[in-house]
Amino acid sequence: MTNPKREHTYLMLDSDTKSGLKKLAAYRHTTLANLIEEGARMVIHRESARIREDIADLHNVNRMVRN
Repeated sequence: MTNPKREHTYLMLDSDTKSGLKKLAAYRHTTLANLIEEGARMVIHRESARIREDIADLHNVNRMVRN
């Protein structure tokens, strides 16, 4: 199994958010970077699902208008 290509990303977080993320990472025995990456994947998945839903709704509206 190959490791995915990684890129540096610098984030400016408020201190409460960063502290909370660090505590969650420690609780889950992972790194802050892995926790943020997992959260980003969740957001990408959720937003992609919303986009697919919006496209499906648009197709339905277009079908109704054509008929």
